Amino acid sequence: MTESFLLYTLRRLSAKDLRALCQLVRCDAFNRREEVARLCEYAAGRLLMGMESRESLSKALSQERLFAAAFPGKAYDNRALRHAMSYLLDIARRYLALVEMESVPADRNYYLCRALRRRNLDEMFAYEWSRADSQLNSVQVPDARWHFDLYDLHQERLEALAPRERSADLDLQPLHKHLTVFYLSEMLRHACSALTHTAIGAQPYDAALLEAVLQLAENGNRLAEHPPVSVYYHLCRAFHEPENIAHFDAWKRVLTSGDAQFSAPELRGIFLLGINYCIRRMNSGQKTFIREAFELYRSGLAKNLLTENGWLSGFTYKNIIRIGTALGEHDWVRHFFEQYKTALHPSEREALYRYNLAFLYFQQQDFANAMPLLQQIELEDRLNLLDARRMLLRSYFELGEYKALDSLLTSFAAYLRRQKDLGYHQDLNLNLVRFTRRLLEIRQGDNKAMKKLREEIEATERTAEKAWLLSKCQF
Repeated sequence: MTESFLLYTLRRLSAKDLRALCQLVRCDAFNRREEVARLCEYAAGRLLMGMESRESLSKALSQERLFAAAFPGKAYDNRALRHAMSYLLDIARRYLALVEMESVPADRNYYLCRALRRRNLDEMFAYEWSRADSQLNSVQVPDARWHFDLYDLHQERLEALAPRERSADLDLQPLHKHLTVFYLSEMLRHACSALTHTAIGAQPYDAALLEAVLQLAENGNRLAEHPPVSVYYHLCRAFHEPENIAHFDAWKRVLTSGDAQFSAPELRGIFLLGINYCIRRMNSGQKTFIREAFELYRSGLAKNLLTENGWLSGFTYKNIIRIGTALGEHDWVRHFFEQYKTALHPSEREALYRYNLAFLYFQQQDFANAMPLLQQIELEDRLNLLDARRMLLRSYFELGEYKALDSLLTSFAAYLRRQKDLGYHQDLNLNLVRFTRRLLEIRQGDNKAMKKLREEIEATERTAEKAWLLSKCQF
């Protein structure tokens, strides 16, 4: 297990991280075993070289080669290699933890103050605590995490003062204030996520707990004074009472006036929760929320909030195109479609680009241009794959490509029956296949058969492309 975890970790480190790890492993404070340093330098060197193929890299990182690098001139000893790899994995863990702590000044300051307090370095503690407090209070983004960082810092001060001060002289108000704001913000944020997932079949959120948290948020002036509380409070109310549009409007007002008080990662999550709410309302028939979702997407793009690790997800790319097209924003969609192609991850860029280009042709009823794109598409996401096959099915039908359509219906049905975890999507698409085949089998002018088929389609709730099927049942 250690061997596989070590190579798994090293393979996923950046070149910068690999070089830094090699430096750390040469530091006596972290490692004094020469074989561990040699092992790290050899493995990192092979990874940094960028081997020509997976086979050559796997050979270079075989246990025999790793042992020879760590223990030059010695006979292979699996136990010794495992020990060296275990030490190196532990150093890699410590390196990752250190880098993460160093990347967040508040965490670094907190652990420094904690270390000084535990070592009774009182004067140094007072100086560093004051410096850390000043740094935090100069931050322009007082989001939920900021309140937690201040709580942590004040907790350390309390621990330092408690043995020397009378309890009556200790100021506990900052701890209570910052912890409460953080707790409410996080609880309401998680409630929003849970309510989103509940809509698609996840476990329901604890209603009694949610109501208690909402009531606590309403107490005093918390909603007016703390945007991290009010932004999640109003969105949570909107999810909980979807028919009351006032909650969503209040959420938008808080977002408009207080978005500068959230870090980019948190603001990204807030936007996505709001978009999920709009999509939920759209799916329940509230067409006005198509525009709301579109404007949130457009604002999120302008603020550069919709990418993660530098990439735009295929799901977001597709949703923006679909929603913009539904609103008739064709020029904007076409511009977005081309501009953000390079924002898609290279591993899926071409497939997603062709898939969405096919959709745009399909929406224009340009089936002749959509069809070849749909025939070439290989998609990992199964829901996208189902959507592509439905578009291809309709394109074949509209173009009169009945032989190709017959073949597709057979392969599509076989695919659907093999997939055991598609849930209701299996029934939706199997019914589409079944009714399309029935449609092909009805002789022209057989109005009685066509009427019967139309009635069956209308009576079958789970049917994909239902409106299209009904439009073809002419008699």
